[in-house]
Amino acid sequence: MARVAETRASTVPGRGHIGHFAITIWRHQELLRHLMVRDLKAQYKQSVLGYAWIVVNPIAQLATFSFIFTTALRPETQEGIPFPLFLSLGLLPWIFFTNALSLATMSVVTAPNLVNSVYFPRELLVIAAVLVRSVDLAAGIIIVAVLMVVSGQPLALTAVWLPFLLLIHVLFVIGLALPLAALNLFFRDVRYLVLTALHLWFFLTPILYSVSAVPERYRILYDLNPNARLIQTYRWAMFQGVGPPIESVIWAIGLTAGSVLIGYYLFKKMEPYFADYI
Repeated sequence: MARVAETRASTVPGRGHIGHFAITIWRHQELLRHLMVRDLKAQYKQSVLGYAWIVVNPIAQLATFSFIFTTALRPETQEGIPFPLFLSLGLLPWIFFTNALSLATMSVVTAPNLVNSVYFPRELLVIAAVLVRSVDLAAGIIIVAVLMVVSGQPLALTAVWLPFLLLIHVLFVIGLALPLAALNLFFRDVRYLVLTALHLWFFLTPILYSVSAVPERYRILYDLNPNARLIQTYRWAMFQGVGPPIESVIWAIGLTAGSVLIGYYLFKKMEPYFADYI
């Protein structure tokens, strides 16, 4: 009980704002790196291929989807882009999103020994889980670059936007995962709701098809879908030499800031009660 009281006292009003979020990451960057290494080692422990799965997994999924759709549906190009490349810049960010959100949702509930030991900012568990999956996304982008070289597709200069887009995507997932990780501790069926939502979200995201193929009256669903906007912007920047419009940049920054601010605030409000449910 004394440790619980200490944990609750550690979360004081005012610690749920975005400034404190950034300061926490900066001050505990060594611990964050340790948690990331721990998650990576745990994921590939006793695996024959080990860290090679970071590259093998996205290649296998891309090859499978490309074969099925180019053989059965024969979509040779999408928006003037060879379909395997078009697919890769939709599927890889989606794989990152689903894996990161799923892993981060479980990050607190699967670390009872850490949560019940000495106090540390519990949000680091969630952040580490998302950053580990961002390694897969970075590896996937390298795979896309190799595919472009092999297919003779020129790399647009607007690809310099990719680091910004990756940062926005990572921060958005962190903001979304923080309250889900906390809620999953109190209600263990949250993880199943997340999986169901991701299945539905997949078909509402232009991964296998282009937004231009969607009837105009349904476009608002894609305008409100963060993954749809980000994936479309990935493709523009990588293949078509089109930088994101200024309104999209403002929208992305606002959405990400709002996601992190609200998610972090809710997480810190629930954090004092973690020890009662872990």
